Amino acid sequence: MPAAQTVQIAMDETALSPPTQLVRFVAIATVLGTLTFNLFLCFVNTRVMAMSDSHVMLMEMALTGSAFLAALDRRSGLPLFMAMFVSYMLLLFALRHQTDLKAIRDAASPAIFFALGYKLRDLRLADRLALTAGIVTLAFALFEYFMLETYLDWFNVLGYYISRGAVTLQDSFGATKGLFISGTRPEPRTILPFLGQHRVSSVFLEPVSMGNFGVILYSWGLFRWECRYRWLMMIVALSLVAMADARFGLYTCIVVTIMRPIFSLTPKQIWIIAPFLFLSIFALYGLVVGYDDTDNGIAGRFTVTAIILTNLPPSVIFGAEATDVFTADSGYAYTLTKFGLFGFIGLWTTFVLLPVNHARGWTFRGMMIIYLLLIMIISNSFYSVKTGGLMWFLTGVASAASFVDRPGWLNGLLARIQTRAER
Repeated sequence: MPAAQTVQIAMDETALSPPTQLVRFVAIATVLGTLTFNLFLCFVNTRVMAMSDSHVMLMEMALTGSAFLAALDRRSGLPLFMAMFVSYMLLLFALRHQTDLKAIRDAASPAIFFALGYKLRDLRLADRLALTAGIVTLAFALFEYFMLETYLDWFNVLGYYISRGAVTLQDSFGATKGLFISGTRPEPRTILPFLGQHRVSSVFLEPVSMGNFGVILYSWGLFRWECRYRWLMMIVALSLVAMADARFGLYTCIVVTIMRPIFSLTPKQIWIIAPFLFLSIFALYGLVVGYDDTDNGIAGRFTVTAIILTNLPPSVIFGAEATDVFTADSGYAYTLTKFGLFGFIGLWTTFVLLPVNHARGWTFRGMMIIYLLLIMIISNSFYSVKTGGLMWFLTGVASAASFVDRPGWLNGLLARIQTRAER
């Protein structure tokens, strides 16, 4: 570990007092709140009064604002990052002659929840919070799957998104009650076909987020070998992935499992250049394939990303101009259009180089890097606070916590290799 990082962490540990119970309570409430607030607003929309996007924004602001206040301490890292990032975004807004508050939210929320987890650095709290989130999600998933009509009577998902303006009556073919438009697959299921066409969404109201959540929960269980209920956590996670028929979630769980032994051994320089290497590959691929028809599979989504990227003008790529191109199906293209190339480089490099107190903490960081590298191929859904709150909180905890090393010669060998890789 570099000397500067060692000194910084040592100062953090000696200068700061332990978090109060109020901070812990706010952390629990805000992280669980990010998972469930859409379900609550859907209930209100179904049974009480109409909701709009402004209500969603206010709820997100309340949750992230509370988390921000709880994350503050004598360290200047979070306020300094926010000041630098907002200043950069204001420059882009001036160049584009328009503002985009969602872009600020997209990067501010990860920083806030990471800082909150880093401040608490409590692995047992993180374990309990992850398991609780998984059980709550599974309970509502089972409710939705086995009692769909009753579920829709209380949580009219389609009506909620229509009320928000996210779905039109044309998109829903005139229907005003039902699941989200991706709640059923037009083609046969990939995972456990006997479950039928219903893609369960649970508290997230749409199945993509539930699949993403399953990856995060599975990765934490795979990472936390000391946790006595890690296997329960991983079973819950895989159950959610299967019920959502989340192909991306299943593939990513397989990848992080295979790569589990090498995360702490891979030089950070490789992780820093990885997304930009992907961008180069996509650009070359897009020039080759042109505008061929695409399907909804992995290869088709790869092609969509490639085509979008190759058709973005340089002024958009460098952040000087806004665009109306639909980029939600490509996280790489979405990130470029929101933050520009230099903003993308800055945010990604900051994430990779954030200090880690113990070498083992880097393993979970590596899992989340793989998750982001893969999901950016097919979607911008990783920016959603619905799953981002828990993900970034767990990443912050893993980065700051102290771990008990695995006994045996293998751990010593891995530690020596890790030390050499960081020099």
